[in-house]
Amino acid sequence: MKLNPNIFFNLILPLTVILTVSCKTKKEGIKTQESVTVQSHGLSEQDQAKFAFNFIEGCKERMKGNIESAENLFKECLKIDPTSAAVKYELGNVYRFNGLYDTALKFGKECANDEPKNEWYQLLYIECLHNKRQFEEAADVYSRLIKNYPNRSEFYEGLAAEYMYAGNYEKSYKTYDELEKKFGQNEAFTLNKIKLLKQLKKNNEVELELKKLIQMNTNEARYYTYLAEFYQETAQNDKALSTYQEILKIDPRNPMVHLAMADYYKSQNDKENFYKEIKIAFENPDLDVDTKIKILVSYYELSEVNAVYKQQAMELCAITLKLHPASADAHSISGDFLLKDKKVKEAREEYLKATQIDKSRFSIWQQLLAVEADLNAYADLESHSAEAMELFPNNPLTYYFNGFANTQLKKFDAAIRALEDGIEFVYNDKPLLLEFYTNLGNAYNAVKNFPKSDEAFDDALKVNPDDASVLNNYAYFLSLRKEKLEKAEKFSRRSNELSPNNRSYIDTYGWILYQQGKYKEAEEWLSRAVKLGSKSAISEHYGDVLYKLDRKEEALKYWQEAKTAGGGSELLDKKISEKKLND
Repeated sequence: MKLNPNIFFNLILPLTVILTVSCKTKKEGIKTQESVTVQSHGLSEQDQAKFAFNFIEGCKERMKGNIESAENLFKECLKIDPTSAAVKYELGNVYRFNGLYDTALKFGKECANDEPKNEWYQLLYIECLHNKRQFEEAADVYSRLIKNYPNRSEFYEGLAAEYMYAGNYEKSYKTYDELEKKFGQNEAFTLNKIKLLKQLKKNNEVELELKKLIQMNTNEARYYTYLAEFYQETAQNDKALSTYQEILKIDPRNPMVHLAMADYYKSQNDKENFYKEIKIAFENPDLDVDTKIKILVSYYELSEVNAVYKQQAMELCAITLKLHPASADAHSISGDFLLKDKKVKEAREEYLKATQIDKSRFSIWQQLLAVEADLNAYADLESHSAEAMELFPNNPLTYYFNGFANTQLKKFDAAIRALEDGIEFVYNDKPLLLEFYTNLGNAYNAVKNFPKSDEAFDDALKVNPDDASVLNNYAYFLSLRKEKLEKAEKFSRRSNELSPNNRSYIDTYGWILYQQGKYKEAEEWLSRAVKLGSKSAISEHYGDVLYKLDRKEEALKYWQEAKTAGGGSELLDKKISEKKLND
């Protein structure tokens, strides 16, 4: 059965028009070339039909996003008719889409040259030249388009843009000037002219253009602001101030005007008026909270070195909280300033309010949990970290804080569960991993699961073999169990090398020597610990070694000191009452 080519030609014209309109904003009718091209080159009916079929299918595939299939179909069309500008146009778009700008430029240039009055072909050519950063050449094509379509303002804008990209600001400015004369004054045109004049350093012309902009709408405060900023940039400070005052007459409640005034006073180093304008802006509920937060953030570092800025920041925080009580950011940054001022309890309250307003912000939860840990508010820390674990199940810090809180509350099984679950989410964070292993070691030791405790401490030392705290704690736990004392002595000695004047580390090493029966050496170390500041455990240890050295009256004295200090071992009372050591 022979195909009827007319079927395809009846379809191809409307489809091509629809495709073209879908890609561009059509403002004038354009001539589609497919049927003319096919018929004008003496193709057989079979080739015409095959061409039409492949072209239609290529358009369909391109519209569906199947770019590779579309490319292959258009290539088949080009084999049938190598002169088809429409096919070259489609292939140019395909290659440009794929980033093959050299090939796209080849086809874009060919279809544009084949039909110089077809705007879409010219626009593709321009886009391809632009991609290759051939801005002057792109401008030349726009100039040809303007000759064919002198009433299309967007072609003038395109020409001006290409001149600007090429760094030819003078020609770009002249194009906008011509555009404005032909189509009338327009804010966008004028603002672009002003930018170009600034590049050309023609300040007098900039001022005239800004004043023309104001004349367009004398009630538009924004235009006055542009002029005032220009005066600031060009050190015409009196004119800048006068212009800002004009703005306030037009729009006295506009907070952005007061911020602009603040910026002006800042440039003049007028700190008093700077803050006055900032405060007026903050007291205006029309100034959005995000802008206020950005300004407060800029105060954050300044407040650390200047007491005046700190006072101003706290006042601005109070204003922000009053006007925006439902803003989590307002409470959070207030908490940050309170924390910087060492008002930890007050900071905690602000962070807590922030998390109640917006539960989705982990950064605020992190601040809350860290502050509660610092305050030793372990019950609250346990509760809030458990809530955070539910909200952020893949964040290891929530589990860490929960494990830490439960350890302090002596809920060791709960601590172990949280720490074991959370450690799975630690990636590329050695300090945090070290904390997890250390806390697991402490918790497992508390429940007398010593193999697991030792395993956790060993893992901690794999992360950092020179962490003095881990070395000390591991050694001390081993000494209490009177196990692996050589290993304990090695670790304790290293902790003292790393931190030589730490009384707890000195006490641990002395106690290990005591467990090894090295009483004289143990007495030397434990006496150093006592001199650095006695605690109950240290005094009791020192009393024990003194007893072993037959200094029994001195031993009793230190046992009593340990009792007075509070704590001590469960055998301490017996030692005191019997005045002897029962190992």
